[in-house]
Amino acid sequence: MGYATVQRVPRIHDYAQALRIHDNIKPLRGRSPEIKPLGARRDADTYHVRMNGEAVELVLYRTPVITFMPDGEVVLFIDSYNTVATQQFISHVLGIGANGVRRTTVLTINNSKYTLANQDKLRLRRGDRGWEVLNPMQQWTWRLDRKAVSNVRAQYGEFYKYLKGFVSLRTEHMAVSRWQLEEKDFVCVQQSEFKSAFKSALGSMTSVRSYAYMDKRGRQSLDWNPVKPEQYKASSNAFACLIRPDQPEEDKHNNFYKAALLLVAKLEVDSMDIRVDSVRVRSKHIVPLLDDVLFMMNAHQVLVRKALPQGKVSSGIYENWMLEWE
Repeated sequence: MGYATVQRVPRIHDYAQALRIHDNIKPLRGRSPEIKPLGARRDADTYHVRMNGEAVELVLYRTPVITFMPDGEVVLFIDSYNTVATQQFISHVLGIGANGVRRTTVLTINNSKYTLANQDKLRLRRGDRGWEVLNPMQQWTWRLDRKAVSNVRAQYGEFYKYLKGFVSLRTEHMAVSRWQLEEKDFVCVQQSEFKSAFKSALGSMTSVRSYAYMDKRGRQSLDWNPVKPEQYKASSNAFACLIRPDQPEEDKHNNFYKAALLLVAKLEVDSMDIRVDSVRVRSKHIVPLLDDVLFMMNAHQVLVRKALPQGKVSSGIYENWMLEWE
């Protein structure tokens, strides 16, 4: 289905017109329950019109996306289907702008923007200036709290200092690739160095891969498989043990070194399954990855909920961290 089929759906201005369209359309022969196509009859399974009590519902597939109420209100509901089809349907029927922004439908009404997401129901009424929104939806986002972030970094300050020194010492300025001669800063680690540090058997990187879930808090996936909470907790707790500031001094340097190598491995491949002889990652990405890992571990302390201005949509950077596991 594309915009060509949406163009066959009528523009509707009010309840009386919606009711008249419903009453004048003949149902498809032989269909039970009765179905009245909205637009071309061959598109009946995509768009149809039905009554729900006295309300007239315009249905896209199985979702009553637009409902005209007898009192003049119009209710919009996308049932979490933030799709181009949904947006085109709303736009063509009501004559308002609709587009998708990060899993949220954004409507443009009288030069103002309004959001519609998940199970929200947005109510409209036609006024002197066209459609007016009766219940603007509040959108929220997660933001880092600077003081809490500073506290987490201070808690692991000794490892941050070590890691910055590791990056500085190991950084090499080299061409990006054979075909791209521009030079940038990289940290290079041989596979043999990983094996030596983690004392893995030749050809096995199992101990490195066991840390692969350490940056997968919340509803995330690894190699297209949903991450389980116990997987994340095991990986992140094991990594946290390596960078603890209160560990015995005789173990600290070796564990810090292992943690630095793990961050390199994670940047090389998400599964941390190192199969190449030499790993090369951008130097500037190593410390920010540590930030991510530690902020995930302390998400409830470093993240705060903030209301967004009307029509704005969350960037989604931290949303997955705070989605509880099912």
